[in-house]
Parts: sequence; C-alpha cells; structure tokens
Amino acid sequence: MYVDADVVLHPRAIAAAVDLLRGTPLDLVSPWPRQLTAGVLGRLIQPLLAWSWLTTVPLRVAERSPRPSLAFANGQFLVLDADALARAGGWQAVRGEVLDDIALARAMRRAGARTAVADGAELATCRMYATGRELAVGYRKSLWAAFGSPLGAVAVGAALGVVYVVPAAAMLTGSWVGALGYGAAVLGRVSVARWCGDRGPAAVLDGLAHPLSVLALLGLLAWSWVGRLAGTLHWKGRPL
Repeated sequence: MYVDADVVLHPRAIAAAVDLLRGTPLDLVSPWPRQLTAGVLGRLIQPLLAWSWLTTVPLRVAERSPRPSLAFANGQFLVLDADALARAGGWQAVRGEVLDDIALARAMRRAGARTAVADGAELATCRMYATGRELAVGYRKSLWAAFGSPLGAVAVGAALGVVYVVPAAAMLTGSWVGALGYGAAVLGRVSVARWCGDRGPAAVLDGLAHPLSVLALLGLLAWSWVGRLAGTLHWKGRPL
C-alpha cells in the first residue's frame, strides 16, 4: 500500500481498501480520494483530474481490458499485490517516469496484472496544493508528459477548445446548438463530481465554470511545454 503524505485516511480506509483488493481478481486498486481544493485556480483545475479520464474511458471497459493504454491510477492512494508488483519490476521499472503512478499501472498490465480505479471519496481526502501558485508550479512540472509530444498536446488542446470552449462562446451569441453543447459539458462535470463524492452546490458552480477550467488547463499546458522545450523544468533533482 502506498499513501501520499498529503492524504488523510478515514479510520477504516486501510481495511476497506485491502478488502476491495482481495475481494476482486485485481492486482492493483487505486481508490480515488476526495480532492480538497483551495482558491479559484484550485477549483478550476483540480476537478479535471478525475474528469479527464472518467469522461473518456468507460470504467468497466478499462477494468476488463488487458490493454496498458487503458490503465489509470492515482498515486495518492494505491493498494496492490506485492507479487504482481514484483513481476512488473517494482517501482524501479518506472523510476524515470514523471507520471509514475500511471506508468506503474501500465507496467503491471504489461506483466499480466489487472488494475482498476475505484471511488475512494469515503476512504480518504487529499489536498495536493495549498495555493494557486503551488498548483501552477506543480502542473508545470508534469503536465507536458500527459499527451506525449508537442503535437499531441496541440491536438488535445484544440479538441478541448472546440468541444468545451467554442459551444459556451456560441451560446453567448444566442446559439441553441452552443447552449446544448455547454449544457452537456456542465452535466458531465456534475456527474463526475458526484462520483468523486462532491455532491454540494459548489459542484454545480464548478460545472458551470467548465469552459474557464478548460481555458486555465490549456494555459498551464502551454506553460508546461514552454518549460519543457526551454529545458527549465526539474524533477527529483534532474532536468526534464
């Protein structure tokens, strides 16, 4: 079991997580903690962690598939089988990866293991960043690695803009098609928030601000790639 220092476990979290692992044919379970946010940037960006994959990869399909590309994990809270981890080469196999949690899940799948993400909102909470500045610096270090290459980042960024920003802008001009697109985006955000344990009115406000979230994410993505290409990013004492 691996737990980040900024994660707070509920009293029965460990027992419940182990029961989840042993009660299924899984070798790695990643219970997703409820994310606590601070400041405007935190509320805009942090909910996108879960949203980004919950809206693109069906959970049950990803869980049953042996494909490494469909493996996801959140290193904040991981429960795994020690033998399966050893067969995948352990953490040493992903020591050079920036997104080592996802890389570990994919390495384990390549070694024949089964992995899954689970709702951990009732088991743990996590506040990754205390300020917007901390969040921006943290994402700048690693966001470039999310899409593989500058071309991939541009393609994903363009798609996000077309799907989530353009409809909202069109709605402001009176377009009913834009309004439908914006409404679908809001519904998706609210649905993901409920899965993550955030069922209050703030989740609805976050959903309404989804186009702003996407714009903020695109700004951080561009900033991250500028640092990557300029050679100014460092991680664990080495340049990226």
